[in-house]
Amino acid sequence: MALRSPASGRTPGGRRRQPEATRERLLAAAVDLFAERGYDRVRVRDIADRAGVTTGAIYAHYPDMASLLADAAGRAVDHAVEAVAHVGHGEVGAALLATMTTTAAGGRRLSREQALLLEAMVAARREPTLRQALGEVLRDRLEVLRGAVVQAREDGELRPDLAPDAVAWFLYLAPIGFLTGRAAGIPGPDLHELRTVLEAAVAGLTPTGTDTGAGTEACHETLAESDGT
Repeated sequence: MALRSPASGRTPGGRRRQPEATRERLLAAAVDLFAERGYDRVRVRDIADRAGVTTGAIYAHYPDMASLLADAAGRAVDHAVEAVAHVGHGEVGAALLATMTTTAAGGRRLSREQALLLEAMVAARREPTLRQALGEVLRDRLEVLRGAVVQAREDGELRPDLAPDAVAWFLYLAPIGFLTGRAAGIPGPDLHELRTVLEAAVAGLTPTGTDTGAGTEACHETLAESDGT
């Protein structure tokens, strides 16, 4: 499955600086094909054809198939990461609560990106190149979370005695836990009871148990939608 990488012009992450639209098409095509056929049955040409690009466009972004799979799999956690990393001042607690509730209320079926992340994790155990690529992608997401935690702590929104690395890992592990439980078909807890636990957990991260405001309202909306499905 390996792709040969061009000799020069790469960014530190292994991809050349190319239009973001092309990369998005590649990732969308990869997610679809990996979900349909499985990682081991997808060729470079298949992804290029589905994305409407040449194989050279893939080479320009990714040094090998493992890097492409890892980047595509990383999308499973992107929503949660971005929801926390891109909030305004005073909104961190609300964003944490809303994001975790949305993840928990995601239904019993995995999204394609979530299923792909699980497949990548399994494949990474037997393929060193993929293990390294997936590790880099997930470390990138963790670093984004850590940066958001550091900023929130400096702004007085999180307790100063909490280590940023530990908080980032907590925020990362929560959605992964929901994901693996869903994949195994384990019935989740009552969402309204879970909301109470999440509210307590998020309040415990703030200096004085700050009220989560908009996050609580978003939780109620998410749970109402879930009850209606």
